Amino acid sequence: MRRSAAAVPFRVWAVLHAGFALAQVGAAGALLDALDLALEVHGGIGDSLILLAMVQAVLAVPAAWPGRMPVWPLAVSVVLVVADTAQVAVGHAGLLSVHVPLGVLIVVAQVAVAVRAVLPARPAADQVAPAAGSLRR
Repeated sequence: MRRSAAAVPFRVWAVLHAGFALAQVGAAGALLDALDLALEVHGGIGDSLILLAMVQAVLAVPAAWPGRMPVWPLAVSVVLVVADTAQVAVGHAGLLSVHVPLGVLIVVAQVAVAVRAVLPARPAADQVAPAAGSLRR
């Protein structure tokens, strides 16, 4: 199945976004180790993740229509904009009991979107072969 060119920017961006999300995990670990500048790096990556999620949500629209990617990566991308914004707010408020689990959910969601982004496009409805035994005689 040939991939749609409309989905290419989303595919690249989703993988880039996942890389930043995973870098954020490393920055959080550096923060726990009390390394110099860890808080600034962690905060900077967190702020950039909001912008990355916004752009990803926009790029997901043509990836789904006409790019034939499932709609759930678009929905998750929109939710990530809200989740990343909330994550920065609770991080600044020092609510670690919310910040840490929300961060884990954000990273898992973004990695799932990136994995889906690199999978082949689904076939169009008119290109799906009938199941064996379903042909009428």
